Amino acid sequence: MTMKYLNLLAFSIILLSSCVEPNFEVEDYQSQIVIDGWIEQGKYPQILLTLSAPYFSEIDSVSLRNYSLTRAKVSVSNGETTEVLTLKPNDAYFPPYMYVGTSLKGEVGKSYTLTVEYAGVKAIATTTIPEPVSIDSLWFALDQGKDSLGYIWIQFTDKPSRKNYYRTLTQIRNTDSKYIPNYFPNWNDDYFDGQKVEISLFKGNKTSTNKTDQVYYQVGDTISLKFTAIDKASYDFWNSFQKEILNSGNPFASTNARVQTNVTNGLGIWCGYGSSYYQVIAR
Repeated sequence: MTMKYLNLLAFSIILLSSCVEPNFEVEDYQSQIVIDGWIEQGKYPQILLTLSAPYFSEIDSVSLRNYSLTRAKVSVSNGETTEVLTLKPNDAYFPPYMYVGTSLKGEVGKSYTLTVEYAGVKAIATTTIPEPVSIDSLWFALDQGKDSLGYIWIQFTDKPSRKNYYRTLTQIRNTDSKYIPNYFPNWNDDYFDGQKVEISLFKGNKTSTNKTDQVYYQVGDTISLKFTAIDKASYDFWNSFQKEILNSGNPFASTNARVQTNVTNGLGIWCGYGSSYYQVIAR
């Protein structure tokens, strides 16, 4: 069984962090709660949970399932209402289990606190949902010299007089079971504060080692874009995670830093998305 894009973000975080500071005392290793969770406006929270593992642990589909955390108490609060989430199967992810809400939906401008309780340990994280940013236009363009392969482009106007952070994900109809982060999906407005900007988006990086599969969309693809605004803590996590993914195969390019987290007493990310959705057909 393939591990869909090795979608155990939580486990990846531990592996990448361990690459920087390996723990050779495996027998003394204490697992931590690892969170991959998000909430966006108009939708219920979704949480993937695992336990961290020692650096030298065996990695296969069986061992990854064993690290899945399915007996935790997971709750989300907006400061007024608290909901305990329910564990449900979800085959779009691996391991295929997710804690989901059924009553508390995200709202723009509000903060949400996630609490995970397991084996006497309580991991806590807080995130906000920023105001979504609309894009002005979206189109597909062939790469130079290619007759059927290219990128999608977006044009939007950055909101002035404040720091903005963005993350993009796409889903190809009949190909992707969920939204996948673009290649280099995280960026801020350091160089275009308050300006109108055009940005090309590379196809999300899957497990394939074929460069064409990794970065190009193909003519005929129906592509859904999830364009999100995120807060600084979420950006810091995703940006540091992205750097470690890019450098993990190069021993001479280590960032010499751990992946950041906004989780207290745990690892991972609890992310609020201010999301806008769009669709384009590659032609």
